[in-house]
Amino acid sequence: MKFQLAHFACVSLAGLLLASCQNTAPSNAAPQAEMNLPPAWSTPDSPNSSVSDWLASFGSHQLKSLAQEAEENNLGAERAYQRTQAVAAAARISKSLRLPSLNASLRSSESQSMLSFSPPSSAQSENHSLGLSARWEIDLWNRLGLEARSAIAEYQASQYDFEAFKLSLSGQVARSWFSAIEAKLQHELALASAKNFATNLESLERRYSRGLVDAFDLRLTRAQAASSNATALSRRSQKDASVRNLEALLGRYPAAELELAADLPALPPPPSSGIPATLLSRRPDILAQQNRLASALSLATAARRNWLPSLSLTASDGTLSNRFSDLLDSDFNVWSIAGELGASLFQGGRLEAQREQLDANQLAQLAAYQETILNAFREVETALRAEGDLRELEDATRLSAEENQLAEQQAWQLYERGLVDITAVLDAERRSFNARSLLISIQNQRLQNRINLHIALGGDL
Repeated sequence: MKFQLAHFACVSLAGLLLASCQNTAPSNAAPQAEMNLPPAWSTPDSPNSSVSDWLASFGSHQLKSLAQEAEENNLGAERAYQRTQAVAAAARISKSLRLPSLNASLRSSESQSMLSFSPPSSAQSENHSLGLSARWEIDLWNRLGLEARSAIAEYQASQYDFEAFKLSLSGQVARSWFSAIEAKLQHELALASAKNFATNLESLERRYSRGLVDAFDLRLTRAQAASSNATALSRRSQKDASVRNLEALLGRYPAAELELAADLPALPPPPSSGIPATLLSRRPDILAQQNRLASALSLATAARRNWLPSLSLTASDGTLSNRFSDLLDSDFNVWSIAGELGASLFQGGRLEAQREQLDANQLAQLAAYQETILNAFREVETALRAEGDLRELEDATRLSAEENQLAEQQAWQLYERGLVDITAVLDAERRSFNARSLLISIQNQRLQNRINLHIALGGDL
């Protein structure tokens, strides 16, 4: 009978091992992450060399200092850094599972038991133990190694996430800095326009008092002067809001007290964008997704090995006595060592569902990786195209601003000679103001687009 039971156990174990090995075969081939990349960008590349410090290329020491301040004090940067630390700790936890565990214990107990009930008698006993115990799961199939590899890839992804955040933060600071300067220039332009309208209104009121102009012209000019004052107030609010937004990025209290530069800087030469393929190794967000894909692949591979038997070794050594004073006496030594081979027989489909879950997550990470690459290409192509478009737009707007300013000067001369009415004068003033305002806006747009290009290319090259 014992022989039959032993024979049945051996046959069952052999069948279990074969079934487990069959279940480790992947149901789907590993996903492929290759993409068809064009040999060059659709917009002609700049012949300029790479930029080693893109922030410094704008020629502003204050901007460089503000970016450093934001990296040190921005709360989002602190949050991103702590996320990286948390993932690093998780990687160390996963790595530790491959090592033996060692525990120490000290146990004391006292008990009383009944020896007889008639007459009642009892006995008391003491038990004391001191020992060490160890357990080690031998990673026969490298399942724990794959899980540790996945955790390390997640940590590397978090590091690239942090680099991507710092790059994005520098871009936000630069954009906010130039936007605040633009808002300051727009406010100054609105103040100058309001002052000009006030001067013209005073002249018109003097002429009206002498009966040289009618009330209609005076009222239209007063209305335009009031509208100009309102525009100046609105531009002041926009400037304060822009400065507060920048101060918050820097980790400062948003008091709208940051001193701004007097003017927008001249646009530096554009950087060389290289070829599309080099973008895959330059952008930290792409590298982060690449590591997440590797992590998902490791987890999916490890899940297929959950069907395989696991082998664990346990050992203990210590002393056991009914007297506490004997615990350090080697004569009372007790020890044990054991090996355990086990495998899952039935878990209600949990292992299969877990494998399907991790396979689906692997495909999702592949899609996320490809999507990140496509978005990166889109950002570079958009910024490269906008470089030329905005340059032409600035040239046309500059010409428009110059001509409208000359037309404004001529309009008042013609009005004083009675050759045009007041509506033509006011319209010329509005056109001149709008053209100069648009020119300032486009100059900032070119700076913003240059920042976008640097960020899209991965920052410093």
